[in-house]
Amino acid sequence: MKTKAVFIYLFFISVTNLLQAQDQTRRLRREDCFFGVHFDLHASEDITDAGKTLTPEMVDSFLTKVKPDFIQIDCKGHPGISSYPTKIGYPVKSFEKDPLKLWREVTKKNKVGLYMHYSGVWDNKMVKEHPGWAVINANGERSRQKVSFFSPYLDTYLIPQLKELSDYGVDGVWIDGDNWAVERDYCEASLKRFAKETGITDIPRSPADKHFSEFTAYTRSLFREYLNKYVDAIHRYNPDFQITSNWAYSSMMPEKVTIDLDFLSGDLTAQNAVYQAAFEARCLAPQGKPWDLMAWGFSWSHLNEGKMPRSMKSAIQLKQEAAQCIAMGGGFQIYYTQNRDLSIKPWIESAVSGVGEFCRERQPFCHKAKPIPQIALLYPSVSYLKNAYRPYSDPRTMLQGALNLVLDGQNAVEILMEHHLQGKMEQYPLIIIPECDYLAADFLEELKNYVSQGGNLMVIGTETAKIFKTELGIKELVHGSVNQVFVATGKQIGSVRSASASLALSPEAEPLTYFYETDDFRQQSKNPSASMNRYGKGKITGVYLDAASAYAEYRSPVLRDFVNDRILELFSRPLAEVKGSHLVHLAVNELNKKIYVNLINIAGEHTNPMALGYDEIPPLRDLKIDIHLDKKPEEIILQPGGKSLNFKFSKGTATIAIPELEIHSILEILP
Repeated sequence: MKTKAVFIYLFFISVTNLLQAQDQTRRLRREDCFFGVHFDLHASEDITDAGKTLTPEMVDSFLTKVKPDFIQIDCKGHPGISSYPTKIGYPVKSFEKDPLKLWREVTKKNKVGLYMHYSGVWDNKMVKEHPGWAVINANGERSRQKVSFFSPYLDTYLIPQLKELSDYGVDGVWIDGDNWAVERDYCEASLKRFAKETGITDIPRSPADKHFSEFTAYTRSLFREYLNKYVDAIHRYNPDFQITSNWAYSSMMPEKVTIDLDFLSGDLTAQNAVYQAAFEARCLAPQGKPWDLMAWGFSWSHLNEGKMPRSMKSAIQLKQEAAQCIAMGGGFQIYYTQNRDLSIKPWIESAVSGVGEFCRERQPFCHKAKPIPQIALLYPSVSYLKNAYRPYSDPRTMLQGALNLVLDGQNAVEILMEHHLQGKMEQYPLIIIPECDYLAADFLEELKNYVSQGGNLMVIGTETAKIFKTELGIKELVHGSVNQVFVATGKQIGSVRSASASLALSPEAEPLTYFYETDDFRQQSKNPSASMNRYGKGKITGVYLDAASAYAEYRSPVLRDFVNDRILELFSRPLAEVKGSHLVHLAVNELNKKIYVNLINIAGEHTNPMALGYDEIPPLRDLKIDIHLDKKPEEIILQPGGKSLNFKFSKGTATIAIPELEIHSILEILP
């Protein structure tokens, strides 16, 4: 068996090398790209030596050593200044050479895709030169950053400049500063259209005003119209030109894909990106488009701008962030800034190439893999969009907290929006509804039917419980204010800062746990902290505190285990279980008719806001993995490396010992 495992591993590597050799005859389309590097500058107008120290040898050396599938470089950032000699917009003051021409020539020679970083809605220079093109804010002032959808910007500037980039022969654009930069526009043309489309003439200007959510939804429709217009225009001009709008159809734009973007992408936060990568990967993965995520190659926080120094991340830190992305089937890229003259820092080659090698070793077992249905965590997009302050760029911390709770409980979980789950609920052994205050009637009815037919539903949060009062068997529910509450699991008791609910249950509902008055097991209250009720053939559990928000604010092992106990009561036999450490995140996938169990070590200082970076992740030792299968597998192989593992198989469970988990290992299950 071990000889066979080694043969299979060597076969994978040889096939990968063959494909890479074949790819030397052409540039990969973005849908087939796996690893890339992003450079940008957000160029300023006063640059007088663009291209001065940028050389073909510098670029060639980087591409040869790092071997990316694609490169993204600066083109036009938020200041609105182009870093190549554009004839359309506003270039830097002067050039010593054309940086874009140089990049295209060298990337073309190396068969590497070339994409441009281009700021869309956000363009400081444009609104400075054309004040009448700016968004008008609720207070009547013109924005100094954002262009109006009612201005000529799209037709006279953005679309012509993208055509100019196409004529340079670049492969596509990564449009930044787009959906997440959108603001409500109170210009006369906007207000007239809103009134005509909705019949609403009392214009809302703050969240407290009536029809504020309608005006926000209207603003989103304007963005979709704008996005669709430039995507279609450029595709008509050059069908091979590939386009994405940063964070389109992601956590920030939780909608069904309706516009013909070629791929989806987004850039992670510079801090705590390990958890954010896990979150954003799960928001992009189900959208049905090729996707990747971009890690910042340096630590920085906008909350401490001017105080927190920038510090380059270690290769180890970036590998951990990469693991969360590629384990969900997507691609990975790393972002570094360019120098003011558009050159790059050659010394980063070593760190980037190490991360690239890490990703390449895992590519045959990860890229384009699809999750196997286990736990579905609903992204309640209708509720969140209805309550959002900004049109986009408002991902809810309670949803991230809910995901972290489930992942830290070592469960395989997907994030699915309403349009993903509708018609497919029966595929999931457990569906979790995080904190929200509204579900559409048709979706709610389908959820109830899912449970009545034998499904398992878990409801987290005080407001969420109100939606399911009848199904949970709640006779009376009183919503409490945010306070310190005490919950228990096993022999542990702990405090949580959260709103909670006081309730009375009907006789058929079963209290599972109770709140405590203090951190003393002798002080149990009469108020349930969780209950379960049978509904038709299925079961529904309610958790009567805002556990997700509380966990997002303060991680607690007691709260983690409290929620995981509720999960196990509903879903006791997942495909994979980990024992031996709480610091393992799971992802279970299918690829080429094989099962792959991803094990990610999440130790390290990524959650520490005081840490600029870290260069060591303690390995996890003596793990035991249980894989529940219908029949005994032919072989279980530890990847990368092709090591055949000894395992015991009894009563439908294969048990494997993993002596050490460094960052990311994959169990390949041969049927």
